[in-house]
Formats: sequence, C-alpha cells, structure tokens
Amino acid sequence: MVYLSVAMTIKNGRMEEFLEACRKVRPHVLAEEGCHMYDHTRDEVIEFIKGEPVRSDVVTLYEKWESKEALAAHLKTAHMAEFSATVADMREKVTIHTGREAY
Repeated sequence: MVYLSVAMTIKNGRMEEFLEACRKVRPHVLAEEGCHMYDHTRDEVIEFIKGEPVRSDVVTLYEKWESKEALAAHLKTAHMAEFSATVADMREKVTIHTGREAY
C-alpha cells in the first residue's frame, strides 16, 4: 500500500469553493482501480487529546493506494487534471508526505 498525507493551506475566502471542488472530484477518485481511501479532513479540537492548535485554513487529504502504479495512473486522469486546474489559485501552500506500512 502507498499512503499520502497532503496538507493544503487554502487562501483566505476560498475555503467553501475549494471544498466544493473536493466534493466533486472525490467520487471519481474513489471509483479508480487501486484507490482504498481519499478523504479530505479539517482540524478539530478533541477535548481529551492534547493536539496542535486548530488550523482553520488547512485541509488535509489522506489517500491510500494499492500500489505506486495505481497512484501514478490516478495522477494522469482527466478528472485530476481538471481538479488541479480548478484549485490551483485557491491553495497557498501544499505539503505532501508519502509512506508505506511500517510493519
């Protein structure tokens, strides 16, 4: 399995527009061969967990793919090209972490 954690800082006033684009592309990605997870999240306070401060301008995407090949194919799809073009000017910063099972 291949995992990605993609933290995206969204420009002021663009959050709802960005989230709408995420909602639109998600079903297409989940239908792709090899996709096991494609979830956009927002920070939330959980009272009994001492976490970092909430980042109200950040959306974190968690992805899980069957293989590097499935991920590579995903990145070449038409819906991802359209999504990337749509959100290009909405994101201020993107930080990507990749990984695999630790055990």
